[in-house]
This record gives sequence, structure tokens and C-alpha cells, in this order.
Amino acid sequence: MRKITTPCEDAFKIVVPVLRLAIAKRLIEKGVPVVKASKEVGISATTYEKQIKMKGEQVKKVNSDEEISDMLDSLVGRILSGQTIETTSFCILCSRSRRIFNLPPCPNL
Repeated sequence: MRKITTPCEDAFKIVVPVLRLAIAKRLIEKGVPVVKASKEVGISATTYEKQIKMKGEQVKKVNSDEEISDMLDSLVGRILSGQTIETTSFCILCSRSRRIFNLPPCPNL
């Protein structure tokens, strides 16, 4: 029997971890310490270090997409300036990123 999953469950397992790594990586590249950048995206520094080694190619793939890269830059800029990140901003980023992982578009956006 096949397990029933929702689009958000699939994205939470596949897309969101890579987006968190991509955001943390950009924060680190902007001079934010690894511990603080990791905490900002909801993971530990140890998790970041392990996951960036395992999923580095997926992060590169996300970063190489011009639309996604622009969205990440915008999100990182808001984080650096201390602005609140609206949930819908991340949902839109996730939805646009789904195609990179061969997932169907989010039906909710």
C-alpha cells in the first residue's frame, strides 16, 4: 500500500533542508558566524557542517537557478537587516524551488 503524503510533507523532507543550508551558507559568506547563521535558519552548527557536506551539490543546484538565487538574496538581505520574514515569503521560495527537485508545483500558491 502506498503512503499518502501532502505536497508540504514532500517539500519539508526534500526542499526545506536544502533551502535552510543555502540561506545559512549565504549568511556565512556575508560574514555571519556559522553558529549564528545556523541558528537563524533553525539548525545547529554541527548539523550545518554535516549537511553541507552531504547536500552541497543540491545547494549549488538551488543557487545556480537565477530566480531562486534572487529570492535567496532578498531573504538573506532581510535577515541581515533584522526584518521579520513572513511565512509566505518562505512558502513562495519553497514552491518555486520544487521544480529543481522534480516535485510538482505547490497547489496552494
